[in-house]
Amino acid sequence: MEGLQGSVLHVLICSFIWSSLYFTFCLLNPRRSYEWHCRSVTAIHAIVVTFLSAWCGFVQGPWPFTEAGGPNTPLQVTTVSICLGYFLFDLTWCLYYQTEGAAMLCHHTLSILGLTVSVISGYYGTEMIATIFGSEATNPLLQTRWFLRETHQYHSLLGEIVDHAFMFSFGFLRIGIGTYLVYSYFIQPTDLWGRLGCITMYGISWLFWVNIVQYAINKYKKKYLKYKKRKQEEKGQGDKKCNRTVVSNEVNGNEKLSNQIADDNTEMYEEFVAKLHQNGVIKGSHVIPKNVHFRGSVPNGYVNGASDVHINPTL
Repeated sequence: MEGLQGSVLHVLICSFIWSSLYFTFCLLNPRRSYEWHCRSVTAIHAIVVTFLSAWCGFVQGPWPFTEAGGPNTPLQVTTVSICLGYFLFDLTWCLYYQTEGAAMLCHHTLSILGLTVSVISGYYGTEMIATIFGSEATNPLLQTRWFLRETHQYHSLLGEIVDHAFMFSFGFLRIGIGTYLVYSYFIQPTDLWGRLGCITMYGISWLFWVNIVQYAINKYKKKYLKYKKRKQEEKGQGDKKCNRTVVSNEVNGNEKLSNQIADDNTEMYEEFVAKLHQNGVIKGSHVIPKNVHFRGSVPNGYVNGASDVHINPTL
């Protein structure tokens, strides 16, 4: 009974520390939102328990793939208590501000239930440590994505690196290593409650993984459509430029051809009028037909007219 009271007191102290850290952030930096400070606490918690769980599993032991189901070690109890204290704080914050959906609330509730069972029973510490490591190792990247969004830096090279790192690490740890951990847990002499908790947390990991994959598909589908649209616009601008060049060349060519025809018509007309003058058919100035255009000044003896003058060439 004294051990149970001590464990409960330890959990409450941890929850108080996380809550105090949150309120300290709010007082020191009131310009930021409450969610900003809550996520800052979340990132710090993730780093702390990831380090502790890694030490438990990889250095101190026992090894979860072969020695699950045994009694808790002191470091496991400390790690689980720190984690449980944080989840109590975070679930209270989420319920108060109503920022999370059903999946995250379910995750927090089941996590609190599993951690509480481990603290009270004195068992399942090894498998809980493995779960904590797999769950919290990717959390700093998740919070970094959110901070980048808040500071308008998400749509950058850094945002892409963080996104890819988060998706890869989540898939590798929770789905890849997690699947092997579930298999190894079931072939060990573990009890029904431990296996039920194992399957439950594994199922939640798959739920999150499906959401991540759907998000990635939608994100890069939109990027592809934007890229395709931009290429089509660039191609359209290139075609318009090419068409303008062709039309300009055609106009210039037609203008040159028209000028050449006008020059030829003018020369023929001048020769014809000169013969009329020589034969004494017409004298003085005469009207220039509209279909004859002089380039430059009008020759002496010619007057631009408003209507054609038809002269019989046989005269």
